[in-house]
Amino acid sequence: MTRGAFAIVDNEGEVREDPTFGTTTIVSEAPFTVRYDLADGVRWSDGVPVDAADLMLAWAATSNALSTSDLDLAVLRGPDGALDLPDDAVWFDVADPGGMRHATAAVHDDWARSIDVELSQPIPDWRQALDVAVPAHLLGQRVLGVDDPMEAKQAVLDAIDRADPLVLEPLAVAWGSALTIDPLAPDPGLLLSSGPYRVDTVQHGRVELLANSAYVGAQGAAIQRVALQPVADDRAALDGLTAGELDVATIAPSDDDSGQLRDLERDDASLVSGTTGMRWELALRTDRAPFQTVEARTSFLQSLDRSDAVAAALGDRAQDSVTTTDSILFRADTRVYGYALEDSGFGDRFGNADPEAAAMLRESMAIPAGAEVCVRFDRAEPFAAAFVEAMQAQAPEAGWAVRDCGVDDLAAGLKQDDWHAVLRQTPVPSDVAEIAKRWRGGGITAAGSTERDALLDEALATADQDALEGTLLELETALVADALLLPIAEPERLTIAAADVRGVTPRPGAASLTWNVWEWSIDSATPAP
Repeated sequence: MTRGAFAIVDNEGEVREDPTFGTTTIVSEAPFTVRYDLADGVRWSDGVPVDAADLMLAWAATSNALSTSDLDLAVLRGPDGALDLPDDAVWFDVADPGGMRHATAAVHDDWARSIDVELSQPIPDWRQALDVAVPAHLLGQRVLGVDDPMEAKQAVLDAIDRADPLVLEPLAVAWGSALTIDPLAPDPGLLLSSGPYRVDTVQHGRVELLANSAYVGAQGAAIQRVALQPVADDRAALDGLTAGELDVATIAPSDDDSGQLRDLERDDASLVSGTTGMRWELALRTDRAPFQTVEARTSFLQSLDRSDAVAAALGDRAQDSVTTTDSILFRADTRVYGYALEDSGFGDRFGNADPEAAAMLRESMAIPAGAEVCVRFDRAEPFAAAFVEAMQAQAPEAGWAVRDCGVDDLAAGLKQDDWHAVLRQTPVPSDVAEIAKRWRGGGITAAGSTERDALLDEALATADQDALEGTLLELETALVADALLLPIAEPERLTIAAADVRGVTPRPGAASLTWNVWEWSIDSATPAP
């Protein structure tokens, strides 16, 4: 809401570029080099231009290309997450550098509008990899003691150009600590924005934002004031919507909420269901019997009817609270999901239970009837407990026996050695890096594969979107062929917007509601928040 960006990922999982902030262009394939070029007139909310100093600071911070090498961050990071660095060490403690971890150098143009970033390899996220999060002039003023904002920018830029560790060290420290907002007494000087909104007040967890009058891009805010209001739970959110105290909220409705939802709909509120970015799945452990062969794993997965198990677990709400899925890597509501189903053949192999074929496969591997499968799950999760009960009823027809291995602490339970499968809710991978983290070496399934790891390496070093999708589809097909995991369903939440609010289109994951808030509008006169 408060930050301009070259590109973001929208609610359909597609990269959406914003040329009114700037453009990104591959200017060289070898070495792989990307130009980040700012549009004319882009500025911070205090009127100071966004320019190459801000881009170079973003590059230096997210890449850490100028930082001290060979730091053992795991050793230096304390229990509270803070780093205890040597006095002369330089390190920008960025949460997730993304593809910028491969950036090795950057140069800016003479007009201070663009930078060319050189990387050691192509990266999939090159359009959105450079996150211009911190104003260079703010850091220069507060750390280097330069009052004039343009001179402060230049001082930061000079330090980066010279790779001067004596200046970069306090800049890096300030990057991680000096910009913290005190919710009891926010410093207005820290509330700078390059996006459609700027923070106005912060009080008791409530954040009020005003349209940024200095913003010149295409994503200008139609609603002048937006308040983000914390609520205790879904019940409080629904009551707030009913009372008119909230205009937009996302909830997971229960059977008891049907009356209120009906009344809201009759009052012309918009109700939109969407996935949460999480997924229920059953992963099979391959480093011990009985799932050491693909035939055994296929037999067990073919003994299960997911649809019946989901219906048994959720009852009458089955169709309203989840979206069933047949993909391991892709969200069910994305364009590439359909390609995955065509290529992988998941529906033919595991779309429906086939107890007879499953029994024949089990017998072909000399696995005795009644072979026991210990399924680990969090017993505090009602869906997981009910789904395992359904599995216990289904599996015996194919000669398998499911044992309830629920635990109170799933993370601790997975460190034990007695389980064969795990039923859990995990995030659907949102990018290539998350896919690689999840599946390198087989992940929790322990099914290592040089073929799959090579596909991961290829995907991580691919800048062409079509080629990337092709590689990931190959990976999906390989995972399905190895019968490692049964995707089950993606939980949904219901987003409700008042009758006069338009344009609310939730997306899974981060900023699920407000990612496109500048596209919202109000039909009638703007009410008080």
